[in-house]
Amino acid sequence: MLIADDHALVRDGMRSLVCEVLGCVRILEAGDGDALMRAARATPPAQLALVDLNMPGMERGFRLAELAHSHPDLPLVVISALTSPDVVRRTLDIPSVHAFVPKSAPSEQICSAIEVALRGGKLPFAHRAPESRRPDVALTPRMEEVRQLLRQGMSNKLIARTLGISEGTVKNHMSEIFKALQVTNRTQAAQLDADSL
Repeated sequence: MLIADDHALVRDGMRSLVCEVLGCVRILEAGDGDALMRAARATPPAQLALVDLNMPGMERGFRLAELAHSHPDLPLVVISALTSPDVVRRTLDIPSVHAFVPKSAPSEQICSAIEVALRGGKLPFAHRAPESRRPDVALTPRMEEVRQLLRQGMSNKLIARTLGISEGTVKNHMSEIFKALQVTNRTQAAQLDADSL
C-alpha cells in the first residue's frame, strides 16, 4: 500500500484507515510527487496507492497521468481537496483511477473506495448538493491578507512574521476565516478561495 500526501498527519490518518480495512499490510509513504514516483517503483510493488492530487510536485494533477502511464497495474484512489467538476472528470478519466474522494468525506467513504479499488471496481464520484457554495463573506482587510498568505501555503508562524503580528492573532483570524467560509480546515479554506474567488 502506498500513501501519498504532503501532510504527515493526513498520512497517519490514512494509515489507520488502511489497517482498519486491510489489517496489517506493508505501507510506503510519500510526501511529494517525486517521492510518489520513486515509491511506485518499489519492489514488491504496492497493491494500491492513495494519492493527494495537490501535494508539491504533482503539477496540478498532471503527474498523476504520468504515474498511471508508467504503472498501469497500480490501482489509484485520489483523495483531494480539489473537487471542481473539471478536476474530478479529468481524474476519473485516467483508467487506473478507481475512485475520487474529497478530503472532506467521512472515513467510511474512503474505506469503501479502498475496497472497491482492490476489487478492480470503479466508484462514481459522490457529488454533494451545491448547498451554499460560498455565502456572502465579509472579511476584514487583515483577514484577506491572512487568507492570501494561507493560499501560498504559509504556516501560522510565517504569516505572523510576514504581517508583523503575533501567532495567536493569526490563529484568531484563521478561526474567523473558517467561520466565514464555512470550512473546517486550512486546506478547505485555501481551496474554496481558489475555486470561488
